[in-house]
Amino acid sequence: MEILFSINGKISSPEEALISASDRGFLYGDGVFETFHAYGRVIFRLPEHLRRLQRGASQLFFKPAPDLKRLVGWLRAAVATANFPEASVRLTLSRGCGPRGPSLKGPFVHTIVIMVTRHERPPQKRFEKGVRAIIGTVRRQEAGALSNLKTLNYLEQVLARREAEEAGADEALLLNNAGLLCEGSASNISLIRNGGLLIPDPVRSGALPGTAQLTAVEAARRLKFPVLYTVLSPWDAFGADEAFLSGSMREISPLVQIGVRTIASGRPGPLTQRILAEYRRIVERECKPFKF
Repeated sequence: MEILFSINGKISSPEEALISASDRGFLYGDGVFETFHAYGRVIFRLPEHLRRLQRGASQLFFKPAPDLKRLVGWLRAAVATANFPEASVRLTLSRGCGPRGPSLKGPFVHTIVIMVTRHERPPQKRFEKGVRAIIGTVRRQEAGALSNLKTLNYLEQVLARREAEEAGADEALLLNNAGLLCEGSASNISLIRNGGLLIPDPVRSGALPGTAQLTAVEAARRLKFPVLYTVLSPWDAFGADEAFLSGSMREISPLVQIGVRTIASGRPGPLTQRILAEYRRIVERECKPFKF
């Protein structure tokens, strides 16, 4: 696996990429992150990702606020240096080093780590045959302080993904405390019923609004499909006409089975395929000269 690091703007090899053992990201999970998809040297939907990072840092009382202009420069430099055909780009913002304990009385020196990894596109059969998920036992805390933030506290997702792997599935879907459909361990879920797109409402479900899902919504609206954010149960998913998972690196993955239940015919549906095609057209327009 080819990989490149940038630590506070300095390009480093994996062997040289070191942070302090007293960093609060390591000690307390005190930080936020974003994962971008770079098509060639162009990072897709970079402003949207950075706005979410900025919002998360603000809600966690990061001072000073991240310098977005500087982050853009560091990200673009790292992607250009790696020069992969496609890349997964992870930006981690930690509160960094400072006084020990839960107090936020500083001063703190933030740590910014950029990790660029060569991305291997999933096999085409994933898009042609679809993927399978399970309903995980891990519950999302929809009213929790971190429910709508992309923080370094990722253990709920780690445990949910373990369940999926143990079951031989591609993803685990998480319910919230009310038993409502929320999101996947590293994806968002969308349903299609009667020609319209149904999405778990982030406020009521506790789902993190995904950049890829927002792009899928844009694609659906371009195709004149109605879009509704609403409350959804697992039974809504079981009875959907079509369903798909979305994420920056997976793009749009048709979801054809949840546990032992197939969704409709058990094959990727035509509207999902149209949304995927429009999603890719959006990528090609914004990430020239990249071509699928």
